[in-house]
Amino acid sequence: MKGLIDMYYLENYQTFTHKSELNEAIALHLEAYGQMLNQTERMILTFLSRYAVKYPGVAHLKNTTIAQAMKKSERTVRRALAKLESLQIIERRIFHREKTGGFGANLYIFLPYQAVNKSVEETVSKQIPTNPIETSGFEEEPVTFYTRFSALISGYIGHGNEKLIRELYGVHKAKSIPLMKFSIYEDHGEVFETFAIQAINILFQTTKKRQIRNLVGYYDGILGNVIYDNLLADAFFYEETE
Repeated sequence: MKGLIDMYYLENYQTFTHKSELNEAIALHLEAYGQMLNQTERMILTFLSRYAVKYPGVAHLKNTTIAQAMKKSERTVRRALAKLESLQIIERRIFHREKTGGFGANLYIFLPYQAVNKSVEETVSKQIPTNPIETSGFEEEPVTFYTRFSALISGYIGHGNEKLIRELYGVHKAKSIPLMKFSIYEDHGEVFETFAIQAINILFQTTKKRQIRNLVGYYDGILGNVIYDNLLADAFFYEETE
């Protein structure tokens, strides 16, 4: 019973009202991007969707859990999840345990399908191999974080904006590298990458509502807030004691 009660927090993250809406969104994503997904990526998408039914649109799972269920390496799982995130099928979000502190399993949030994501499809299809070889004995071509970062931004604003992409990526590096010099954050590379993606989504969702003259400066502020809220806030909070 306790486990069920503890899961109620997922209500705050669900993106759909009913399971049918989730299934419809997944079907639309597959119709648009299905040819770009290999068998492993499809299997992981299906696996996540099974755990995103009770609270439609959000699953809370560890990478090790997914890897064991799929009988794949964690590296392969991370790569597949990165592909799904680049296509804006899911959003990966770091989950912070408020009571015990530290980071728990990732939240995987299914996103509603948007027809405007066509530019994302075009960008990712050029930058990410569509048929990675997993059993040939050859190493797969690596999908770097910069590739995913660039594809996501190009999905919002189109091609030909490499200078802006480099500047936004520079903000991410400027925020993460100094913190990773501290021993408590030195293995948080993937965490900072997730924060960077989350901040990009916030930035360009905001541009749909109002004009932003300085995208780089605004992104700097958003990313700083995301890092502080998720990583640093507790470090500067001290409860007064008598």
